[in-house]
Amino acid sequence: MNSMPFRVQSGLGFVAAVSVLALAACSTGRPMVAAKAEADHAFKHGQYDKAAPAYLEILEKAPGDWEVEYRYGVSLARLGNLRDARTHCETAHAANPTSEEAAAGLAEVYFQLGEKQKLVQLLQDRGNLQRSIPSFMLLADYALRMDDPDTANTAVRGAILLSDGKDIAPYLKAVEVAERLGDTKTAAQRVRQAYTIDPKSPAVNAKLAEYGLAAEATTGLPPGP
Repeated sequence: MNSMPFRVQSGLGFVAAVSVLALAACSTGRPMVAAKAEADHAFKHGQYDKAAPAYLEILEKAPGDWEVEYRYGVSLARLGNLRDARTHCETAHAANPTSEEAAAGLAEVYFQLGEKQKLVQLLQDRGNLQRSIPSFMLLADYALRMDDPDTANTAVRGAILLSDGKDIAPYLKAVEVAERLGDTKTAAQRVRQAYTIDPKSPAVNAKLAEYGLAAEATTGLPPGP
């Protein structure tokens, strides 16, 4: 999976290089399994100028693979071709709307394009309609990047509600959001709630220590929004 935020490498040189490589790749007539192996290896190692033409070769011969669409879109985005990246990432997400990977790739393209309303709508819909905790948590991250504290708080509350007191990850994300917003009272509350869920978690206990809280039964608070 390669869904972490990325920096766009701008410049016509990248796009031109990909176009030349794509033409060369498509003329080889090699088996798709070879193109897939080359593309996946290059993608895994961040060699997007090699991954993009190999994925294009596959799509031209046998369109319809959502994962190839996704990886081709991400590769294009990292090479600076955001317009085409959006098309392929949207195609991948439409083909497999349950994929967290495809959604994360599309969200980052929307962010890089400045289409923040679409980004928020995408992740809110996934959180609300698909009950996706990762989408709510990802939305909280983007909201902080967009300096939108209301959306960040709403997103972590949504993740907490979906977790139903069984997962510490949304609470730790809520701690992160609260700390970024300078709200240490809420951060401490979320840590104590996380402690109730998993008192043995090293991450939770490390946060307890940061806030000078003892790791004991009376420290925990009932989970909830």
